[in-house]
Amino acid sequence: MSDQGNDWSQWGELWREQPEVDVARLQRTASRKLWRMRTLVTLEIAGSIVACAQCVRLAMLTTGRWHLWSMASLVFVLALQWLYLHVRRGTWRASGDDVHSLLKLTLQRAAAGIRLAKLNIWATLAWVAVSVVVGLPELEPARWQADPRLKSMLVLQVAVNAPLMVGIFAFYFWYIRRQRARIVRIHDLLKPDV
Repeated sequence: MSDQGNDWSQWGELWREQPEVDVARLQRTASRKLWRMRTLVTLEIAGSIVACAQCVRLAMLTTGRWHLWSMASLVFVLALQWLYLHVRRGTWRASGDDVHSLLKLTLQRAAAGIRLAKLNIWATLAWVAVSVVVGLPELEPARWQADPRLKSMLVLQVAVNAPLMVGIFAFYFWYIRRQRARIVRIHDLLKPDV
């Protein structure tokens, strides 16, 4: 009898130690995140349409390696947009309005956010690497030192894009750490159910 009484007191203590979940707040957060996701996807698709139009325009205006680069970029943009939508699959709505469903949705969204950030990091690195390889002839010092327009364009590209890339990568690394911390918190809340 004392063992059984001890079990009840341990269970009671475990129950009191469980973190409290504000269901209404969780529902509001899930709803706001849904609207942010819709807005972001709309902006991504609009950006992809603009990028595709630019790639097609560049393909019609250029020949040789820049024509191939623009066509490869077009395929890259379309593939990347498909991957963005694919990674978000299953993260739009919770299966129910209960705490467990909302926490699972939040967990799925955090994991998808990490995958999206990593995808963006690798896609950016790949696109920059391919662009540098294609542009190598213009990067020869003898060529850009003799052409003041090319030199000013290269300086402008480096001056604008280098800080932008550093900022983008810093944001993605911060975002990944934030989402990983969110996943740990959610797992702590789901422990009794998992």
